[in-house]
Parts: sequence; structure tokens; C-alpha cells
Amino acid sequence: MDGTRPEQDGQRVARGLSRVSDLTTEGQGAHEDAQALVYRPPRIVRPVPGYQWHGALGRAKAIVRVPLDWNGKLVIGATPAVRSEFALDHLVSDIVLQRGYAYAACDKATPGLTLRDGSRSMAEWEDAYVHLIEVVKRALALRFADPARTYVLGVSNGGYVARILAERHPHLFDGAVDWEGVHWDPDGSHLLRTLPPWIVGFAAYAQAEGAERARLQHHLVALGLPAGAERHWPTYYQMYWLVTLWLYGRNLDPDWPAFALPWSNEWLRDPSPLAAYPADARSAHWAARIFPIANTGAIGVPVLTVAGNWDCLLPFAHHQRAYAAKVAARGRAHLHRLYEIDRGNHVDGLLRLDRGDAQPVFPYFEAAFLHLERWIECGEEPPRAGLYRTVEEFARGASLYADTNLEV
Repeated sequence: MDGTRPEQDGQRVARGLSRVSDLTTEGQGAHEDAQALVYRPPRIVRPVPGYQWHGALGRAKAIVRVPLDWNGKLVIGATPAVRSEFALDHLVSDIVLQRGYAYAACDKATPGLTLRDGSRSMAEWEDAYVHLIEVVKRALALRFADPARTYVLGVSNGGYVARILAERHPHLFDGAVDWEGVHWDPDGSHLLRTLPPWIVGFAAYAQAEGAERARLQHHLVALGLPAGAERHWPTYYQMYWLVTLWLYGRNLDPDWPAFALPWSNEWLRDPSPLAAYPADARSAHWAARIFPIANTGAIGVPVLTVAGNWDCLLPFAHHQRAYAAKVAARGRAHLHRLYEIDRGNHVDGLLRLDRGDAQPVFPYFEAAFLHLERWIECGEEPPRAGLYRTVEEFARGASLYADTNLEV
């Protein structure tokens, strides 16, 4: 980007901040992208009046909010999937605005099906967020004051963004919380490698009975799917596995014949054209595109990772434990904590369809942010890395806006 752009865009945002009576979703309404990510919305105990700006920053669409009682600090929301700039309005904006933080997020410049276009890239996400942080800091300085602290909170693809920023741009912010960040590594168990055998195996598993069904269940678990989450596998098959393989496959290996085709709902009935993708045989094609976006683990600021061990899109071992190992290999383990959330899913919104024994991860995510804040600002060590089964154990008595009552 042109070096003058952050300055110019910062001036434009500062001038455009408009007074609104309530910055929370109670006052603004909740976008469908935000609603899809929560089991229940967070508590909103009061209106948060302040200033808001919404518009384009380069190719990205962004939202900026500053409460009247601004505490002088900034939270950047790194959005999941290919969702809009409003996707984290419940998970991040509502909880940080009520604590006095300014908030900003963008759509990573590739919303919806933009990545169908092979000329577009996930590398744009880093650029979009670097620009967002620089612009918002400049706008705050012009209109109010320089932010004293800046934190990044990201989910899924946004968790990946938080990690990349911590590795490549630690000078821009003070720390991050990533919820189930996607781990991209040409040598790792990334999505193009894991999804085809899951799709093949699940299609057979769904039709099988008795001993054969049990054999296929063990086979899918051996391939990385979490045991205990079997009741959620059909939902992931319908909502995630096929479309994720097609979209990211089309972007990373656009010459594969099935990926070059438009999306077809027929694949939900017969997934064989997508599931036949020979990832290892095609490695020369996708490796060159993954390498520029690959994680290194060389984080330069504290990062807390929370992730459910029932995530059936980004299995804990492949995406979270593998990233923690990479951080440790780069000598940065002292800056990282990995929290495994028992029976946590990929998206809490899926629990509205069929919760079963699963629990929302949102309260742990909010609590992790409070731990990060105290770690950086007060020198208080966050909880030890490891498995956590209850919010009470992890939150250490912190008051949360996330709903922790699963009985109603």
C-alpha cells in the first residue's frame, strides 16, 4: 500500500466519526454474521453512546466504534471465515465496548466468495489488518488521543490473522487472543490434506451399520476427527467440509478440474468430484501459494489461544497443538499459552442446532482476553496451558458478559 494511505485514511475516518446513542447490538441491531457465531448473545447491561464510522479502507469494508467513556485502549476484531466486518459484534464488540474500549474490524478484503478469483489471495488479510490498525490508531490520535494499548482478538481465519500479525507486525499491538486459529503450513495437516479423506470416510460412515459403521468411526477418528463429537459430524459435512474444500482449493489450486467448476449443491449428495482431490500429488501446485501465508511461530507479543477439542473443522492437534509446537520451536513458548476447551465446538452457533454435551467456547474467549489484559498491564501470569472443563476453573472469578448459564 502507498505509504501515505494510512495518514489520509486516518484523517478521513477521524472526520467521519458520527455520534450514535448506542454502539452495542442493542442499539445497532445484530448482523446475521454475528448471530451465527453465538449460542446466546452476551449480556448488554447498558447503552454505550459514542462515535461510529463505517466505510471502505482500500478493498476492505471496516467498522470503527469509540465509546464516549473511552478508556484510551483499542481492540481490533479479526473476523472469521469470509464473513463481514460485523461478524464479531457479539463475540468482541459488545463485550469490549462495555469495558470502555474502542473497537474496529474489517472483512479482510475478501468477503463472501471473493476467493473464487484466483488472482485474489489470503495474503490480503494481513495487508488489510495492518492498514486497519494503522488507520484507526491515526484516527484516534487525531480525534481523541493515541491509544495506550492495542489488542487483537481473532476467531478461526481471524485467529490466523492474529497469529500472522504477532509474527510479522508485533510493533503494531500489545497482544492477542486467537480462538481456533487456522494453521497454514505446507508440511502440515492443512485443510486441503484433511478434508478429502474426511468427506470420503463420512459419506461411507453415514450409510453404514453395525460393525462396519464402528470400523469407519474409528477410521475417521484416526484421520483426526474428534471422538465424542460424532453427532456433529453430519452438520460439518453439510455446512463446512465440502464448501471449504471447494473455496480454498479453488484459490490454492485453481487448475484442479473440480475446483475450477462453479459450486454445485449436487456435491452434497455425491461429493466424489471434490473428495477425489489428491492433495499430496498436487503439492507442487498449492505449496507455492501456501508458503507466503504460512505461520512461522515466531511471535513477538503475547498470544493466548483458546480452542475446543470437539472442533470438527480445525482439529485441536492439527491446528492448535501444531501451532504451539511451532511457537516453542522458535523459542517463543514464554509468550504463548494454549487452552484446550473440553467439548468446545468450532462455532458456538452450531450448538443452537444440537448442543448435546458440547459447551460454548465464548466465555473462555472473553476470559482469555481479561487474562491477557492483566498479563500485559499488571504482570499477572495467565492460567497455565492445558485442558479446561469449566468456565469457573478458567475465568478465576472474573465477571463475564458472555452467558455461562446452560440450564435455560
